Amino acid sequence: MEYNSTQRFSGFSSWSPTLPASEQSLEVVQVGSDPDQSRLWDRFVKSHPHGTPFHLSAWQRVVASTFGHQPCHVRAVSSATGEMLGILPLFLVRSLIFGRMLISTPQAAYGGILASSELAESALLQRAQQLAREENAQFLELRNFQNLIRLPELPTKDLYVTFRQELFDDPEKNMQAIPRKTRAEIREGIRNGLEFCVNAIGVDGFYDVYSRSVRELGTPVFSKRLFTSGLREFDVDCRIFSVHWKGRLVSAVWTLFYKDAVVPYYGGSIREYNHLAVNNFMYWMLIRYGCENGYRIFDFGRSKKGTGSFNFKKRWGMTISDLPYQYFLSDGASIPDTSPLNPKFAFGIRLWRHMPLWLTNTIGPAVSRHLI
Repeated sequence: MEYNSTQRFSGFSSWSPTLPASEQSLEVVQVGSDPDQSRLWDRFVKSHPHGTPFHLSAWQRVVASTFGHQPCHVRAVSSATGEMLGILPLFLVRSLIFGRMLISTPQAAYGGILASSELAESALLQRAQQLAREENAQFLELRNFQNLIRLPELPTKDLYVTFRQELFDDPEKNMQAIPRKTRAEIREGIRNGLEFCVNAIGVDGFYDVYSRSVRELGTPVFSKRLFTSGLREFDVDCRIFSVHWKGRLVSAVWTLFYKDAVVPYYGGSIREYNHLAVNNFMYWMLIRYGCENGYRIFDFGRSKKGTGSFNFKKRWGMTISDLPYQYFLSDGASIPDTSPLNPKFAFGIRLWRHMPLWLTNTIGPAVSRHLI
């Protein structure tokens, strides 16, 4: 995509009469693939209180290489000093299912604008809205968590929540923070002789477990490239944890680490072994691993309200927070329903669950490129 990516914004933000001089005039510029730009981008993300692993340049490279979506990332910089004042990871998605969309960020729980001032936030939002018009996108979606934009004219979707828990230094304190029934199921997994391992399996082993799980949910599996690329891009901040029973792989979770947070993101288990309490055991051991290795937050990730995933996570007693995803809509459009809960997808989900695994693994990656 070719476009004039620089815009200037001048003046003080209405809420901050003491805005630094370096922020009185700023530019919004397109972000390229230069490694120095990536380092500056990541430094800003990690310094921002609302930054997430899905704002990092590593996630943007994973999405681009796996799904082929067109990067449209922009950043706000001071016209006077060149200082980074805000970032917005953004992809143009051309979906045969949902049409043309600008998403921040695809396949991620979190996204949206990170800015050091309301002026920078406003400039980035204006540029994103302009891009949506230029690209004839049906909508712009900002997957906010704690970075909600305070503009009532932006419609907000109330569908997703996220689950997070502060971790204690002492594993026993973390165990006692878990509700009694879930604690009992964890102990059942321990009694069943389950074994928890770190990086004992590779992507192939993980993919075998994960693809079975998502097929049973009626969801097209992602390309294996997503997980290999993620391991490469995040390096030591991405690990695969697995649970074994009598030498058999029974569950696994692909996990990111961001600053002081443990972020289990893609997980699954072999249904035939679920009676052994493998999932409760696995996530407890991951919590334990986190606290024993100096992490302070367990981020259980997003779930759709009213789903089995939501109910499972709720039983852990963690803090539940809404994810206020916001939208800029094209003329006449309404907030899109891209969720699997959409009744339009019910028949396809039932059909997918009954397909042979070899077939869903073959066609799933092609279908999942059109999901967000």
